[in-house]
Amino acid sequence: MKKTLILLGLCLIFNCSKNELLDQYTTEISALKTEQELKNYWKELHDLDQITYLKETKGHLQGDSISITNMIRTALMFEIHGDDVYTPDNVVPILNFTHNYIGDANLAFWPIIQKCKKTGGVIESFGGKFPAYQLEGISITFYDFSLFQQDNKYNALLEKLNNKSYSTVSETLFKIQEEQKKLAQLEVKDVVGKWNIERMNNIEEKGFFEFVKMSDNSLYLKRKHRLQKLIPIETTDTYQNYKIENEPFGWTYKLSNGNLSLLDDKGTTLIDYNAYN
Repeated sequence: MKKTLILLGLCLIFNCSKNELLDQYTTEISALKTEQELKNYWKELHDLDQITYLKETKGHLQGDSISITNMIRTALMFEIHGDDVYTPDNVVPILNFTHNYIGDANLAFWPIIQKCKKTGGVIESFGGKFPAYQLEGISITFYDFSLFQQDNKYNALLEKLNNKSYSTVSETLFKIQEEQKKLAQLEVKDVVGKWNIERMNNIEEKGFFEFVKMSDNSLYLKRKHRLQKLIPIETTDTYQNYKIENEPFGWTYKLSNGNLSLLDDKGTTLIDYNAYN
């Protein structure tokens, strides 16, 4: 039965329209009536994350789709059954957030993290004292920048996230999932620049990221297979400033004669990247 449910879930992810998926999961979760049924469903979502997603999934597109789908189903648990459906020992929403690599999806999911924080419990210490682990999930998926041991930034960044306006989480996540499918169809037309990965200043890691012009004639930041659209915000004779579409912190990229820097919302340089050779 469990394997059948997993295969059905994968079929839905790749073959159903957005409305069909929303109807399917809404009907499925609305049918849960007893405390034991809700508990069993949380267990199924836990297994989908720990077994199906982490151990059995092959391919990045499938992995990203399953990750976002898990977040959608978790969001629907809250939206349909109310905040009391969550208990302080429940790690599922935190795992959904942590194991997702799409910045827009993590940002859309932030209201669920807020609800978990309000309830308290495991979120206070999972991966470290709140909000270190959760802010890292945002900073890495958007900017590939680590906030490790940068506690002085936490309050301001947390305030930015908590003061944003958010739409219905499940519906927003469905839209993001559809957008990811469209992005996967684009082809690279031109590489503007390529730089070493550097999540902390002066500490390079294996690999690179790129600024690329895609077949829709838009500029994107490309990390492995994932694309984030870049919005030009300032252009002069010597440099261009870009922000990632929907980015939450007000951070920008400054490109000047092939040199790239990541700046915070005050214009302070966080990282000067080295060109990838």
